[in-house]
Amino acid sequence: MSIVSQPKKQILLELSNGSKHGYEIAKLANLPMGSIYDHLAELVEAGFIEYEEKERRKVYQLTKKGSLLLKVLE
Repeated sequence: MSIVSQPKKQILLELSNGSKHGYEIAKLANLPMGSIYDHLAELVEAGFIEYEEKERRKVYQLTKKGSLLLKVLE
């Protein structure tokens, strides 16, 4: 059993390559737009990712905690 679901792992992997906004993450990770923001919110709440608002968009990035989790999952 995985600690983190496959969609959340995909999000973490995409963010390991640099900051991205939600739509970009969904397209790159091949995830449905309907669920991407729920996954992102849960990852933010858990402290694995964070965001900053740029030009009316939330741009997400890994936190140190998220980087460590990704290393454990790989």
